[in-house]
Amino acid sequence: MTQDTIQDLFLELVAIPSESGQEQEIITYIQTFLKQRNISSKPSKQQSGLVATLPATDETTEKAPIIAFSAHVDTATTPATPEITLTNGYIETTNQALLGADDKAGVTAMLAAIDQLTQNPEPHGQIEFIFTTKEEEGLTGAKLFDLDLVEADFGFCLDAPGPVGSMIRTSRTHLQLDFWIEVGESHDKSAIQIAREALKKIHKHKFPTEMHWQVYHFGGEVLENGNEKVTILSELSADFPLEHCLPYVEQIKQIFIEIGVAHKADVQDVTHMNYHHFHLASTSKPCLIATQAMANLELPQQTVQLEGGTDANVFNDRGIPFLVLAAGYENPHTTSERIAVTELHHLTKLVAEIIKVTAN
Repeated sequence: MTQDTIQDLFLELVAIPSESGQEQEIITYIQTFLKQRNISSKPSKQQSGLVATLPATDETTEKAPIIAFSAHVDTATTPATPEITLTNGYIETTNQALLGADDKAGVTAMLAAIDQLTQNPEPHGQIEFIFTTKEEEGLTGAKLFDLDLVEADFGFCLDAPGPVGSMIRTSRTHLQLDFWIEVGESHDKSAIQIAREALKKIHKHKFPTEMHWQVYHFGGEVLENGNEKVTILSELSADFPLEHCLPYVEQIKQIFIEIGVAHKADVQDVTHMNYHHFHLASTSKPCLIATQAMANLELPQQTVQLEGGTDANVFNDRGIPFLVLAAGYENPHTTSERIAVTELHHLTKLVAEIIKVTAN
């Protein structure tokens, strides 16, 4: 595909509404796109997405590693239908709507690569293109995705902001810890006072330097029965696996429980795993292949840290090494979101070059 046709494909995709949980129209578009090119695809269970598979071209390339590319088809909730403009080489919106380049840039590059492989076949090994849903709702599509449909030895997740050529080899463990403290209306201490006492003690607690705990919501209310209730929503993240985080989670919970018991307050808690830590060595196959492909294309390379999770967190945790590659978009989840047309072209070329390097 030329840069203009890649741009047109992207504009078609962002014109399709696909907020999380409402992806059927764009899934149908992708299925039609694949069918027109005689590419087989299989839907995953529970409407978690689909996978398209291109078989190896010959007996020699059958020996190459099976690779996968992934992108999510859903977008964050947007207040309006995007009105698109092209300004100084950038695609952006003119109204208070999200563009949806997160992650339709990745979807565009995958579909463009598929089109290129069917129009101008070059030797390649087996390739799998994974399109997930509900990524913006806690990576739900990847968590539900039927990996019996996937044979990949490793993969590349096309879903991070920043210039094409950036890669993310590591990601933090991320948990949500929620607490509720309730006391009767005649209690000697208010629920807010008890909560503040617990938080003060936790803030004095020593955590590893690689770990961060923060409260992002603190609110109180008076219930119909006159009781006072405080809700505390917090996040814990760390640069190491879940099993190393759990003792600190228990310590935080224990502080709330002990102070609740001391003041005869009812304390409830819920811990939710958002996504797991992963780390890919620079010598791992996906990193070596991506690095070589970027060098071949003379793309500036950099390894960056991404705050937030991607489907790669889930696929790594489920046993398939996935490297995250920047998809070229800027300012995701804001009305200032945009992407340069050249970045779309670079991303498509990078996908094609990764396929070529893997086959050789």
